[in-house]
Amino acid sequence: MKQWIVIVVASFIGAKAYAQSDATSGTVFFPSCMAAADIVQSKRPAADSEDAAKQLRLASGCFAAVTAIMKLEPLFKPEFAVCPPADISTESKVTLNNMILVITAYIRKSSGATPQ
Repeated sequence: MKQWIVIVVASFIGAKAYAQSDATSGTVFFPSCMAAADIVQSKRPAADSEDAAKQLRLASGCFAAVTAIMKLEPLFKPEFAVCPPADISTESKVTLNNMILVITAYIRKSSGATPQ
């Protein structure tokens, strides 16, 4: 069952990344993760607005990718391991929120990424 999940998630992420112009770059997820970071930090438009729906659609790619990484982390080789604090469950919303913010900060810092 785990192998099936890995194959499905890998093909989904691979197909999405392939559609981007620079699939090897973390900047592919930058706009999505910026929208997710805004949601995590409660910087969002009114819940019933069209802008909120656009932001959620944009952020869904980042939320999906980070959740997949958290769920599949036990299958990674040690050099690709993710190390959340031991006292926080990987099922925790707090962990997902923190990972979104850390990933966004890392992409911004390491590549000088800006939304285009």
